[in-house]
Amino acid sequence: MTSPFQPTPESFDKLYRGEPTVEGGPTPNVIPWDVRQPQPRLMELEALGGISGEVLDIGCGLGDNAIYLASRGYSVTALDGSPTAIEEARRRAEGAGVLKSDAGSAGVEFAVADATKLTGYDGRFDTVVDSALYHCLDEDGRDAYLTALHRATRPAARLHLACFSDGNVNGIIAPGTVSEDDLRDKLPANGWSIDFLGPTTYLANAVSFEGGDDAFREAMEQHMPPEAVEHMRDMAARYEAVSRLLDDGRVHLPFTVVHAHRVD
Repeated sequence: MTSPFQPTPESFDKLYRGEPTVEGGPTPNVIPWDVRQPQPRLMELEALGGISGEVLDIGCGLGDNAIYLASRGYSVTALDGSPTAIEEARRRAEGAGVLKSDAGSAGVEFAVADATKLTGYDGRFDTVVDSALYHCLDEDGRDAYLTALHRATRPAARLHLACFSDGNVNGIIAPGTVSEDDLRDKLPANGWSIDFLGPTTYLANAVSFEGGDDAFREAMEQHMPPEAVEHMRDMAARYEAVSRLLDDGRVHLPFTVVHAHRVD
């Protein structure tokens, strides 16, 4: 199955503002991907030499991955479709002392941008990090996005893309899935050669999974297809079974990671 929701830039901005994402829906108690640290798999990737040159963090959200890379001496451009997220990311980067001071220097600069267009960024980046953006896009959006990334990168640029998978980690499943066939078809069709595709994990804030039936109020369910409601209930039940074993409410979700390079 694909993602139970088809999110929009506005629904994400509402989430970042702490507002219901649909009319009559519950007020979000936490942003599921706000763990206030870089993703562990990204730190491993950087330690292994997977990041180089000018870096694009696409769908950067609240900026923790970009801030980490900037703290490691990289020049990072971090883009997201949510103005609210970008505003908070700038605050966090300023607090960490890594906001970029001038063009070409180490540090991070943030901007609001449409990932399916990336207007004004042609031929700019050597490394792209996508940590959970791809699965938020629909079929046409994924094609447009991968094409835009190709246009925004330099020859031989590297793409590191992580998205929902249909696996499980200690019984925990993801809110939606992207098939391996989707990735194997779409990346080459849009100018990317896959070097590696396999399982990985993504650290999430599991507080958002709590609440049992309260988290699936009737008003919210009216905006979801039945299979999506069932999937989300299954996810919540699986979380409940292991919740007492978790450290600080953090859970590892099953993801697929793709490492690819740009084909000219």
